[in-house]
Amino acid sequence: MLSSLRAKGAGPIHSRIGPALFVVLGLGLSACHSYVPLVGVGPSPGDALRLRLSNAKSVEISERVGSPLRSVEGTLVRVRGDSLEVDISWGAVFVGTVFEGRRDTLSFRSPDILELDRREFSRTRTGLLLGSIAAVIVMIVRSISGGGDPGQPGDPDPNPF
Repeated sequence: MLSSLRAKGAGPIHSRIGPALFVVLGLGLSACHSYVPLVGVGPSPGDALRLRLSNAKSVEISERVGSPLRSVEGTLVRVRGDSLEVDISWGAVFVGTVFEGRRDTLSFRSPDILELDRREFSRTRTGLLLGSIAAVIVMIVRSISGGGDPGQPGDPDPNPF
């Protein structure tokens, strides 16, 4: 009897929680930051940057790393004349997270950089993420409490008259 109760209750809850968890994982990986182009403003040491590289610099770094790269991300260490020294972490990337294998400080001259973006906090992305998490929590609570799906076999008829 107990196993039949578990089997009866397990299906609807798991069928509703699965998509909710998928949504939370997807949104959680989207992060709360975005890259904003630096136009007319110079970067400051400590800024998290993304540099889209010229073909020549891209080939040079790709040969050094062993995989093709069109851009690099890192932290600005210092600005020297027309060049930027950037601290870059190299390693395996798993679901958007870099598992650092090694760290280098590389110098990039102005001709090496096609685009320069700074990583900034995004209120819009954060708001969407928090709203989505709240919606998923509501879905989970409703599925656990049995609300929202009156058509399950064995449930009392929501409209007895």
